[in-house]
Parts: sequence; structure tokens; C-alpha cells
Amino acid sequence: MDNGYIVFFDSGVGGLTLLAECARRFPGEDYLYYGDNANAPYGGRSGEEILSLVRAAFGGICAAYPVRAAVIACNTATAVCIDALRAELPFPVVGVEPALRPAVRFAAGGEVLLLATRATLGSTRVGRLIASCGSAAIRPYCPGDLAGEIEKNIFRLSRVRPALPEGRFAAAVLGCTHYVWLKDRISSALRCPVFDGNAGAVSRLAQIAGLRPEGEMSGTADHRGDKTNVCSEKVQKMPEKRPFFAGSFAKKNEKAFYRLIF
Repeated sequence: MDNGYIVFFDSGVGGLTLLAECARRFPGEDYLYYGDNANAPYGGRSGEEILSLVRAAFGGICAAYPVRAAVIACNTATAVCIDALRAELPFPVVGVEPALRPAVRFAAGGEVLLLATRATLGSTRVGRLIASCGSAAIRPYCPGDLAGEIEKNIFRLSRVRPALPEGRFAAAVLGCTHYVWLKDRISSALRCPVFDGNAGAVSRLAQIAGLRPEGEMSGTADHRGDKTNVCSEKVQKMPEKRPFFAGSFAKKNEKAFYRLIF
């Protein structure tokens, strides 16, 4: 192990989609996944609650394991407390943000739908991201408790369309890693390309943590299209090093991860 684990933290199962993307591109690294499933989802909580939960989780993680870098694989936790975590933790911290700018460029003036939790959409950080897109037509929308439904019924959720808004969109952006589990189905329901921030987060992690591409699995990484979604294009090969799953829901998350990649 080179100086510890790369820790992926999420409120539950959502961050597994980001871990799968990273394991596909950099299979030789030491990964640790911690899901705070007991408190999921975070999207309906206050900023103070979210920061307190994340601090408590990392207190336990840092006391028990060597950490090389951390990925806040939760859009809500990134939006609410990434700056505080970067100031407090003694290792690099990467967040995941909605791939709004690539979607706006792709839409070429068409309306872009931004799907995210209430806490994410209400955050200053995401407000700045939307403002940075200038006059682009962006429709922020919270699909109710979709993240919670995914958390509870990850392999049995049958209906997606009722959670989505009516309208025609040039592109949609997933501002919650839980939603990436349903990326293909959301794209089909909305009849437009769907973007997420997972590939961008992995690329940033690779830069700051010096991830090794040796033995990288075949495939391409992009923000959009069902052929670049790890939830539809399975890894179909065991990572060189199996991720370690920590926390009281470790077995649930491990089972979901291997169902995701195979």
C-alpha cells in the first residue's frame, strides 16, 4: 500500500458509481469505501447536520486506517462542506460536482435540466456554478426523495418517470451520485443525453494523488451517453485489488458494488 487508502465517502450507495469508475480506470490502487447508510440520504438535512455527520465519519476513518486521499463521492456533502473538509483534513480531498458546463456546451442554447437534492440546489457552491454558466437556460429541479428510494430499493426501483419534470430538454445533469444508478433510465425517460460528474472527479483525483494507469481496463470515460456509464457498461473483470468496505453497512455496499460492475 502506497501511503494509505484512497477513501471514497458517501451518504450511502451513490458513491459506489464513482468508485466503480475509478476502479475501472485505475484498478491497481488501494481503495476504501465508507457509506453512511444509516443517515442516508443527506439531501433533506441541514448544512450543519451534514457537516457534523461527515466530520464524525472521517474521525472514525482516520483513527482506524491510513489515508492517502479522500473523495467526497456525494454531491450534497461536496456542495455543503468540501471547503471545511479541505481545511481540516491532512490529505487531499476531491469532491464531485454536477457536470453543468459540459452539458451547457453540448446543449448549444437548449434548456439543461439539473437534477439534484434540495440541499445541493440550495447551496452557495452550486449557486455559483449555475451563475458561472451565464445566460444558459438551466432548470434546477429536485426529484423528491429519489435518492432515498434508490438507497432503499437499489435493485428493485421500477418507476423513474414520475420523479422527473415534464418538458423537453437538450441535456440533463445528474447532481447526485445516487441518480447515476438510473442514468440510462433517466436518459430514456427524458429522451436526451444525461451528464454526470464522476469522470471529472476521477480525473481530478488522478492528478492530485498520482494514480497509476498501468493495467487500466479497456473503455472510455465521458460525461454522457449510456455507453460510458459504468452502470450499463460493466467492468466484467475483477479489479487488481479489491476495494475495502468499512462501516456498519460494509457488506451491503460491497454486494451492491460487485453487482454494479459485473
